[in-house]
Amino acid sequence: MPDHALELSFDEASARAIEAQWEALRAAGLPSQADHRSMTNAPHLTLVAASPIDASVVAPAADLIAPLLPAVIAVRGLLLLGDGPRITLAHLVEPDAALADAVARLRTLVPDLRHSVWTPHVTLARRVPRRQLARALEVLGEVPPVREIVADRLRWWDPETRVVETVSGLPQPPASRARP
Repeated sequence: MPDHALELSFDEASARAIEAQWEALRAAGLPSQADHRSMTNAPHLTLVAASPIDASVVAPAADLIAPLLPAVIAVRGLLLLGDGPRITLAHLVEPDAALADAVARLRTLVPDLRHSVWTPHVTLARRVPRRQLARALEVLGEVPPVREIVADRLRWWDPETRVVETVSGLPQPPASRARP
């Protein structure tokens, strides 16, 4: 069963900055989140992923997170995740103490977390062959850097119903943002 997720989505300027990096990777012929065809594909920060997340957790999640939105989140550099022949390339991000504490409390409400420790990051590309890492870093160096992102809504992804629901913050952006 695919993971359910509670995620933070970003304001338009932040999303566009991340998408510009996705597009630069794709234009260079490298793996990129721009190639991800899911209806949920938009820059985001996953707070909780588990299979499943019970619907009863959504209201407490909104109560914990909504008062902190919009939240300015610092981007601290690039992060490589994985130890196989292909890795995930992401931005390591650092929320302020209040948001980090709220996420820690939220995570206690969800049994069977995919990852017991939260590593806040925004994915740029998955399954990047190690031999292409230097090129990916070079390409990202040619795109304006992202120094901070603004999270403005909490969303819940339910893969069983294939519904993405904004549970706090601004409404979900128009469907035209989703990749074909």
